[in-house]
Amino acid sequence: MTIRQRIEKRAAAVRKRLREKGNERITFLVIPHNDKAIVNMQLSNYVIALAIFSLIFVIVASVFAVSLQRNIQVEADQLQDRDRAYVNERELYVQKYHEMVVQQDFFKKQFVKVIKQAKLHEGDQPVFLDNDILHDSAVQMLDAEGEDFARSLSYKENRTVKFLNFETTLKIAQGQSQEEGFYFYPEITLYRKLKLDLNQTRNAVTMLQQLLKEREVVQQALPYYWPLAGGHFTSFFGGRISPFGHSKDFHTGVDLADATGTPIYAAADGRVIGCGYSGGYGLAVKISHPFGFQTLYGHMSSLYAACGSYVRKGQTIGRVGSTGRATGPHLHYEVRIMDHPVNPMPYLTSG
Repeated sequence: MTIRQRIEKRAAAVRKRLREKGNERITFLVIPHNDKAIVNMQLSNYVIALAIFSLIFVIVASVFAVSLQRNIQVEADQLQDRDRAYVNERELYVQKYHEMVVQQDFFKKQFVKVIKQAKLHEGDQPVFLDNDILHDSAVQMLDAEGEDFARSLSYKENRTVKFLNFETTLKIAQGQSQEEGFYFYPEITLYRKLKLDLNQTRNAVTMLQQLLKEREVVQQALPYYWPLAGGHFTSFFGGRISPFGHSKDFHTGVDLADATGTPIYAAADGRVIGCGYSGGYGLAVKISHPFGFQTLYGHMSSLYAACGSYVRKGQTIGRVGSTGRATGPHLHYEVRIMDHPVNPMPYLTSG
């Protein structure tokens, strides 16, 4: 007998035994307590096995259904929390949007007003602003604000709000409302656009403020100022007939005549590097200013600035007199660059 025949014979024997076992019957008797007939039920092993299998299947399916229901409930709770966060943030944006519209309008009006007053515009555009830098910094500010807002929320809300923040700002600002399958409410889009615009305006105002501060420092350091409380010209810069004879000389400054005792003011911020009697200048003060400028005030009757002290533009440093080589009470005023006298007229007339 071959191996195949042996296997087939053994399989047939197993099938026969299974049929015999399956066809065996088990009798169940139901005996009532009264005189009713006894109920006799005979079930084969096949039926009993099928019933047990069906019971196990029902139990496993019930457990799986309960587990699936719990998972669905968790997801439903998450979706409900997310929707609640959307609604809350939407209401917040709607509320703040109107406040920011007022702020933006105020900022822009003030900004344009200052730009025009400071004459820092060319056409309708400020000449000191880089729009790309303003836009990039505004986006960074808005992203940072979104991250701070997300960190302040609970874990569930954070997972929701992160869709509104970080890297989506630019797309929202460009008018897109769809990102990673998430819909942005129109109110949120409007808020983000306005906030971006407001950040740009705020940065522009900050840059303008810094520019004006720097310009103020420069203006304070340059001698654009009338150094007397009054006065009138009696001699100008350059070649002239000497008041002490008929010869010609070179006048290194201008003469401003006024009554003795008239206050004399510093033409710019600087440090006093000379004070006291100085030959033909008489009682004089010499001040060193930033950017290589110097100013000299001669023929004073009295001086109030000490050598080495720092004086501010418009500060009283002395009074008009006629000390030194002078024909009458006046102020001899010089402007020097790198210690070389230049014509003071452009600085006097601009001041």
